[in-house]
Amino acid sequence: MEEKNIQENEKKENVELEEKTEEKENVEQLKAQIDELEKKLKKTEEAAKRLSSLYQSLQQEFEAYKHRVQREKEELKEESILKVAKGFLEILDNFEMAIESAKVTKNVDALMKGIEMIHHQLVRFLKEHGIEAIEATGEFNPMEHEVLETIYSREHRPNEIVRVLQKGYKFRGRVIRPAKVVVAVSPDEREEVT
Repeated sequence: MEEKNIQENEKKENVELEEKTEEKENVEQLKAQIDELEKKLKKTEEAAKRLSSLYQSLQQEFEAYKHRVQREKEELKEESILKVAKGFLEILDNFEMAIESAKVTKNVDALMKGIEMIHHQLVRFLKEHGIEAIEATGEFNPMEHEVLETIYSREHRPNEIVRVLQKGYKFRGRVIRPAKVVVAVSPDEREEVT
């Protein structure tokens, strides 16, 4: 019986030893897994820091880019205004010379010729900058003309422009001011109205 007890104790000890060995192996495996996970976590944290730093850098670069583009846009606008102003100053100088000339001369023809030259200079300057007068002859076009008055006429076709009251202008094909015109209406239309 004692032998049986000893054998049972030995079995128990063996089982306990096996359990402890198994537990130790499990603990070691878990430690190895934890070490591996900690390494992966560290790499992930480092990658996250690099990405965060890159993101902040890109964000700063983008903000600087936006400010640079805005500044360049303002400078371009200012340069354009100065270029146009410089052209107008030349025309203004010529007007002032014409005014001074008119004070001392009685030659109306010479004065008129000077004013016509200034007008031609102004028209050429506007054309160089994309501004042109709207053609206001022929048939009325509601996209380019504004009717201020109609007249009954047998000498003109209906909707034909008879007279221009104020010139219209386009900037690179886009109407900036329609031509104000007088348009013919058939006298027959007057009879229909009454």
